Amino acid sequence: MSLRDDISLVDLVRTTDRLAEKGDRITQLGICPMSEELIRAPIELALEYDFPVLFIASRNQVSEDEGGGYVMGLTPETFVQKILDIEDSLGLNGDSSTDYTRFISIDHCGPWYKERERKLAEEEAIKSVKNTLVACLEAGYSGFHIDCSFKPPLSVQMNEEKMIELTVDLIEFTERKRIALKKGTVSYEIGTEETAGKSVSPEHFNSSIESMLSEIEKRGLPEPVFVVGRTGAEIKMLENVGGFDYTSASSLPEVAREFHLGFKEHNADYLSDPILSLHPHYGITAANVGPCFAAEQTRALLGLAAIEKRKMGKDSSNLYQVMSEAVLEKAPFHKWLRRKDEWTVDELQKKSAELLAVTLVCGHYVYYDEKVREAIDRLYSNLKKYGLFENPETCVMKAVKKAIMRYVDAFNLQGSTSKIIKVTKDS
Repeated sequence: MSLRDDISLVDLVRTTDRLAEKGDRITQLGICPMSEELIRAPIELALEYDFPVLFIASRNQVSEDEGGGYVMGLTPETFVQKILDIEDSLGLNGDSSTDYTRFISIDHCGPWYKERERKLAEEEAIKSVKNTLVACLEAGYSGFHIDCSFKPPLSVQMNEEKMIELTVDLIEFTERKRIALKKGTVSYEIGTEETAGKSVSPEHFNSSIESMLSEIEKRGLPEPVFVVGRTGAEIKMLENVGGFDYTSASSLPEVAREFHLGFKEHNADYLSDPILSLHPHYGITAANVGPCFAAEQTRALLGLAAIEKRKMGKDSSNLYQVMSEAVLEKAPFHKWLRRKDEWTVDELQKKSAELLAVTLVCGHYVYYDEKVREAIDRLYSNLKKYGLFENPETCVMKAVKKAIMRYVDAFNLQGSTSKIIKVTKDS
């Protein structure tokens, strides 16, 4: 098996469009690497079911800051190395007739995205983004979502015109640094609106793209590959509360195609199977998913912990208590709450069902907290020691893979790598 690094994100989008023209419609799946399992599982599934892997890591998940991101403390460099190590363990650098495609991108790379930077002054926030961009270039990322849509502090004035200017400034900065670092071509994803919430009209979407591309062309910069558009999706707790907008989901991709851009949907978590199966039909080029996969991993862990608790009582790992306490202390759980559920820490400690739901939603933030990690390790050890499960880690991986495969099947992705390689070769 070998990594086909001769196929770029541009090739992926163009061949996805060509396949659609022939009636073979697919939607690519962008996966947030919220745990080691969510790095390994997509790779293993891609080898088995022949589809491209698109990792889309946010600045909170993987960070160049001291201590790294909340996922294993990974930096862009160690994140890429982790992927390479997993690929090596699966024989992906050996000679084989089976090809494999994988892309690594930074998601939501813009000012005020990091939890701890929400109140930074504009100059400091942009400096931090530039540090991220350089770190990702040095690590070998292939995709860059430049996202200036996050709400700045009250001291900063922001409108769509300034958002476009700042986005193009950051693309220009990245290109200059890429050339200075002698790195290969990279691809860009753009947008002028927050990725969650009510959809916009095709007319406004068209106007925003025109303005952005005009400025990009004026500065002699490469055309983006993806444009982000809202389909009404918005995640709160364990559901997609936004209300999928069928009209926007079918019309906005058409607008993107007029500009030769792939249409990217964010927040596709928790959508129903029928809605997911419409994505290829509507021409949605790619959709990003993550929280719902992590929730299934947490659900599997807590399910194992419940079995262990019944067997061992007070001598168990007590994973749920350890994890829920860590979530209340360290996870940004408030951003996932619905307006009607603005619970405080004290209130959640008294609401068993609500605390469980919050832990399922936010458990991934604390997987690598020292106490939580110790509890997970102890859980696995106890389950093996008492003969309850020979390999509990496999049970967790199966839950993660099952969640991912729901999207792979709905998006018609099985066998798509071979199709993409063939179309690329023939063109």
